Amino acid sequence: MDKRKSAIRSLQSIRRSGVDWLLGQLNPDGSIGNPEEGFHYYRAPWTFSITGESTAAAAICEWIRRNMLTLEGKIEGPFRVFRDAYAYRNSTLMLGAHLARQYDLSYGLMSDLLTWRDPGSGGFHNDQTEDGGKSDRMDIPYTCGPGLAGIALGRLDIARSVATFLQGIYDAQTGLPEQFYYAWSSDRGELLTTFPEEEKFWHLVDNKKNRPQRWTIGGIAAGFLCRLYLADPRPEYLALARRYQAFSMDATDGQFNYAQVCKSSWGSSLLYQITGEEVYLDWSCRMADWYVETQRPEGFWYWKGYEKLGLQIELTLEFVMHVENLASGLASR
Repeated sequence: MDKRKSAIRSLQSIRRSGVDWLLGQLNPDGSIGNPEEGFHYYRAPWTFSITGESTAAAAICEWIRRNMLTLEGKIEGPFRVFRDAYAYRNSTLMLGAHLARQYDLSYGLMSDLLTWRDPGSGGFHNDQTEDGGKSDRMDIPYTCGPGLAGIALGRLDIARSVATFLQGIYDAQTGLPEQFYYAWSSDRGELLTTFPEEEKFWHLVDNKKNRPQRWTIGGIAAGFLCRLYLADPRPEYLALARRYQAFSMDATDGQFNYAQVCKSSWGSSLLYQITGEEVYLDWSCRMADWYVETQRPEGFWYWKGYEKLGLQIELTLEFVMHVENLASGLASR
């Protein structure tokens, strides 16, 4: 059996284990885990839909509808808890709800999502401030989420503006190939290259340093750009996806010590699907091995700092989604 087929079989096995564990966390009312811990389950409709668990996807959408959807078309209330990654969480829910055919939670949330858009750059504000406003900082991962929702809901204008944002951030880099500043100021219209030392995690990736970092930036940008290329096959989208994925793949092997490396499989599997190139196949198979090796026997994934059940649910929902995308990309050829 060749490495591609072997990887697919392994991924299918751990996907099933992950889904079974997640289904075991569902409550009779349609919620998952302890919803009072916060909005950790925003990806649940997406993950359950693409793994064939449509009833679980519909149930959690109904719970969110009853407990979090306001008359103004927002996701709010005491179960929200978190104010960070505001538009990202909403857009991820929207994409999953759309797959689950729960259109009031996809189309219905679009008006509010658009209020988070920065018309100057094409990015989306990261966080809700304490006074209900929007943060100045925008970045790659939290803007790619709304871009993916835009593709799913037929709003290619949103997706194209996100691609413009990603191109602008890439063009502004001064430390490549080893350093990547990934946050942008809406107020100043420029890359954020100065910040307090304690906020480095949220601004800079040194891809030769073995430490906790947002290893996600290359993979999620490449994954989004490949999805956009499939919908609107402009060569500049594919070229930029290659550049972002290269930053991810050229990083230290130490990145595999951290959960944030997960999104690198998103970019590599879609680039393999589109190009068929061996370099992306090899990286995708390496990522497949990583998912297999890091899954707990019970079916979930865990890293230090993920002690709460809600965080384990959030991580496992994401990893199962990535495993499904990775297997599909490998199977496409």
